[in-house]
Amino acid sequence: MNEHPENKEEPRPPAGVVACLTSAFELLAHAPQLLLPPVLLDLFLWLGPRLSAKSLVEPLIAAAKTAPTADTQPLYQAISTALTEFSASFDLFSTLSPAPILGTPVLMGLRQVLSNPLGPRTEIPVPTPGASLGWIALLTILGLGISAFYLTQVGRQVVSHTEAPVPGPAAAPRLWGQLVRLTVVLLFGVGSAALTASLVMSVGTMISQALIPAISLFFLSLGLFVGVHFVYTIPGMVQLRHPPLRALQESLLLARVDFPGVMQLLLLTLVLTQGLNFVWSLPEPDTWATIVGIGGHAIINTALIITLFIFYQERLAYLRLLQNAFARNAAQVPRST
Repeated sequence: MNEHPENKEEPRPPAGVVACLTSAFELLAHAPQLLLPPVLLDLFLWLGPRLSAKSLVEPLIAAAKTAPTADTQPLYQAISTALTEFSASFDLFSTLSPAPILGTPVLMGLRQVLSNPLGPRTEIPVPTPGASLGWIALLTILGLGISAFYLTQVGRQVVSHTEAPVPGPAAAPRLWGQLVRLTVVLLFGVGSAALTASLVMSVGTMISQALIPAISLFFLSLGLFVGVHFVYTIPGMVQLRHPPLRALQESLLLARVDFPGVMQLLLLTLVLTQGLNFVWSLPEPDTWATIVGIGGHAIINTALIITLFIFYQERLAYLRLLQNAFARNAAQVPRST
């Protein structure tokens, strides 16, 4: 019985980071409409009104003004000054982009500008801390809806461009609900981790002050480990329509298939975003030159999100090839014995 020659072929390694980034820019050149959501949201955060966070921060400022001892007075004064500056500039509308990848990428949400070429931004006061928290929750959910629309468009363009054998995004409202569920899971996880870390730090402080740096390093390393292994969660939810927990589990598996590649992708993303964010922020916010920064930020960050999606699909296809090769080899073992 003749064996098919393709059965002996080794699975083709997945495309590297540079190849995926190049493909991402090619896709973006053919689908510039993908830039509209981040650009429009940035224009609103730049030229639109500002939702004040003063009522939310004022109780913290009042508490920081009263130091328990004279020795801690400088520290509490510094905290009070920082909180005052934060309350004067922070715009609650910036929560429309709740987190990297999870939210539509924006530049002006980071800058928290008080003026634009049209003059000082109109400030909308929020009367109570409870109302501020309500606005944060509402705007976060609305921002996840904007992100669902944005990621759906990105996912469909990636499937069309790469012709990958994946189902592609479902309707944006469905993805919106999944992103809300993922946000709840992440908030629960981060809250639990923060509580555990604070308890361990308290116990470590009682045992020895020398343990604090080691404990801090441990939790920082653990956070980085978790973040790296869950980088494929959003692509899995978008391209394979997985629910949040299944996407988290699959991301953990795929990150192990090509861990050096994941680290290269994250390093490239960090270098490009942090380095170019400095460049995009050079124009003063009260000049129209800021439009250049907004456009450049949208191009680079959308290209990086597309790169992540293509990178994910390449690793997914490679994993399936490995599984098929393993299955063929396992099926041939009885015939060879």
